[in-house]
Parts: sequence; C-alpha cells; structure tokens
Amino acid sequence: MKKKKKIPLFIKFIIFFLLLSSLLFSLLMLYDSKIFKTVVEISHIQSKSTANTIIDHAVQNTIKELNITSSDFFIEKQQNSSSISVNTILINTFCTAVSMGITQGMEQIADEYISIPIGVITGIEMFSNIGPHIPFYLKPMGIASVDYETSFAAEGINQINFKIWLNVAMDIKIVNPLRSETMSVSRKIMLVDTVINGTVPERYTTIGN
Repeated sequence: MKKKKKIPLFIKFIIFFLLLSSLLFSLLMLYDSKIFKTVVEISHIQSKSTANTIIDHAVQNTIKELNITSSDFFIEKQQNSSSISVNTILINTFCTAVSMGITQGMEQIADEYISIPIGVITGIEMFSNIGPHIPFYLKPMGIASVDYETSFAAEGINQINFKIWLNVAMDIKIVNPLRSETMSVSRKIMLVDTVINGTVPERYTTIGN
C-alpha cells in the first residue's frame, strides 16, 4: 500500500495565505459596501453636531467679548423721514471675529476623533455600544466663511420687520483609516429680528450689503 505524499509546509502556507487574503478581501468589501456607508452617515450627523456646537460657541463668545446686543447692529434715524442702516463697521468686525473663533475651535479638535461602535448599524439600542469602534477625525478645510444679509418687510401699519442674519459656511474633512472625504456645513444665524414702530419710511437704506 502506497503512502500518501505529505503536502510540503510551504505549500500549506501559501494555501493558508490565499484563503486568509480571500477572507480579508471579502470582509473589506462588506465593510466598504455596507458597514462603512452606514457608519459614514452616522459620522456625518455627529460631525455636523460638533461643527454646529463650535459655531454657536464662536457667536456667543464674540457677542460677549464685544459686549454688544442685537440693537447695536443697526442704526435707526428719525428725522424728516425714517431710515434704518446697518452698522457695517460693527457687523464686519463681528463676522471676522466669528470666523476666527470657528476656525480656532475646529483646530482645537483636530487631534480628537468621533468614535462610532459597529453595533450602531443594527439600529437596536441595546447593541449601540457594542463592537469595535471606528474612529473619525475632523479636520478644518480652510477658514470658515462668515457673511451677513438683511431684509425689510412691512409688518403692518407704521411697522417694519427688520432682520439681519449671518450665513456661515465651512468645509470639514472627515478622516478614517481607510478613507477620507470632505463635508460642507452651512448655518443661518439670526442676529436681528425686530419690528420697528413709527412712520412708514419712504426709503430704506442698507449700507455695504
């Protein structure tokens, strides 16, 4: 009876390596096609939440540092005719300070990361903290853009609804060990929303808008 030939060790190693590579490739494909997409969607929600918190803090801190209120952003004149003008010097200073505050806030979290457990993809609350965690780093892409807009609208007899708001926009890079992408975040923040009583103005004046 002939003895069976033993498979050389290096052949076994090659077979094992090929099987392991095939398994890892399949897992990576599953990770990229299903798990990663779900986790990325969750990371977008958390990233926007973090960015919005930084924007709110920048606005609040700037208001505190400049010691201003909403009425400081506009100038109302009551002479022969009523007119309202934006305090452009103040609001431009405010926009610049807010932009710097947002950029600094994003830079401070550049070394921090959002950790998302794999369990959240199940959608079951009891599993939401289970499994390995996938880290996502947030990095600012350039300086935050901060500008303002105004609007006037007749609210009623002898009343004007006057508004000033900020338009904030910035790009955030979400970095993961396997992939990175850029996400845009935009916010509209109301600074002035007031009804002004008095003679209905024949003309409205907005400077620098």
